[in-house]
Amino acid sequence: MEPLNEQIEELIADKLSGQIAPENDELLAQLIRTDESVRQQWEASVALLSLYRASKKAEHINEQRAWDKLRAKMPLNEETPVKKLKPSNYKWFAAAAILIPLLLTALWFGLLRSNVKFNERHAKNAERIKVILADGTTYILDGNKDVTAGELKFGAQSAQRTGQNGTQRKNQIITLAIPEGKTYALVLDDGTSVKINSASTFKFPMFFEGHSREVQLDGEAYFEVTKRNHQPFVVKTHEMDVKVLGTKFNVNTYPGNDAQASLVEGSVAVSDHTTKELLIKPGQAAIKSSSNIIRVEAFSADQILSWLHGTYYFNNMTLRDIVNITNRATGEDLYITDSKIANYRFSGALQTGKPIKVLLENIKSSSSVVQYQIKDGKIELY
Repeated sequence: MEPLNEQIEELIADKLSGQIAPENDELLAQLIRTDESVRQQWEASVALLSLYRASKKAEHINEQRAWDKLRAKMPLNEETPVKKLKPSNYKWFAAAAILIPLLLTALWFGLLRSNVKFNERHAKNAERIKVILADGTTYILDGNKDVTAGELKFGAQSAQRTGQNGTQRKNQIITLAIPEGKTYALVLDDGTSVKINSASTFKFPMFFEGHSREVQLDGEAYFEVTKRNHQPFVVKTHEMDVKVLGTKFNVNTYPGNDAQASLVEGSVAVSDHTTKELLIKPGQAAIKSSSNIIRVEAFSADQILSWLHGTYYFNNMTLRDIVNITNRATGEDLYITDSKIANYRFSGALQTGKPIKVLLENIKSSSSVVQYQIKDGKIELY
C-alpha cells in the first residue's frame, strides 16, 4: 500500500529535523527518486525551510531564549527574596519553555504543508506539453509514458532520436506546444540541440531536406546549431528570420516585447522580411520592434540566457511585467487587483526551482505597499 500524503509529510518533517529512523530514511529516499510528486514536495520543503532559517523573525529561537523571556516577567529584585517554586509551578514553567519552540515548529510545518498542498493542487491543474503531428494527431506528454513518432521519442522533458534509420523515412512537420511553467529540450535531425522556453510553440521537420534547414518559433528558444556549409539553418518568426551556418544563439519573440536574436557564438544574419540581411557578431543582439527597423545592441549573456538555468532577472522592472514573466515561467496565477501598484518598479530575480512564496516575500519586504494573499489557487497582489 502506498504511503498517505500525511505519512510522507511526517517523513519529510522527521528528515528535516534530523530525527528520522534509518528504515524511514531509506523509504523517503526511494520515494523521492521514483515519485515526481514526492520529489517536488521534498524540494519545496527544503526551500521553505531555508527561507525560514534565513528569516530574522526566526533568529535565535530556542529553549533558553523562551525560558529567559519567562523569567523576565517574574517580579524579582534585590529586596524581594526569591521564593522557592512549588513543584507544580516549576513543571509549568519548564513545560512552557519547551512548548514555545515546539508550537513555533508546529506552526512552521503547518505553513509548509499548506504551501505544499497549494503546489500540488496547482500542479494537477497545470497544462501539459503537446506534440502535434502533421495530420492533426495530438499527444499529451504527462510523464507516465513516452510518445514515439517516427525517429523521435518524446519524454516528459526532452525528446531524443531513436536512431531507426531506414529506407521508409517519412518526413512531416511536428509542432511542440510548450505551456506556461514548462520548458523542453530536443535534438533535431542534423544534431542541432534546442531548448524551448515556456509559453512557446516550435515547428520543425522530422528530417531536413532541400537547400536550407527551416524551423518556426513563436516564443523563446536557445539553439546550438550543427554546422553545414551547404545547408544554412533558418529560424522563422513573425518579426524576423535568423539565418546561421553553425552557432549558438537565443531568440525571443514573446508578445509585448521587442523581438530579439542574441548571438553567443559564430555569426548570424537577421532579416525583417523587408530589408537586406544584417550581420551581427558574438555579444550583439538584433532587436526588432513592431514599428522600427532592426537595431543592434550589446547584451548580457548572464541575463538573457539565465532562463536556461531557471532564473529570470528583473532590473528596475514594473510589477506588471514581473507578474507577466512569473506567470509565463512558472505557470502560477498571479494578478494585480490595485492598478496603483502595477507600475511600481523592483529589481531582483525569480528562481523557478524555488516556491513562489520566496519571490512574493522578497517583493513584499522591499516595499511597504505591496501585499499578497492566496485564494483558491490564485495569488492576489494588492
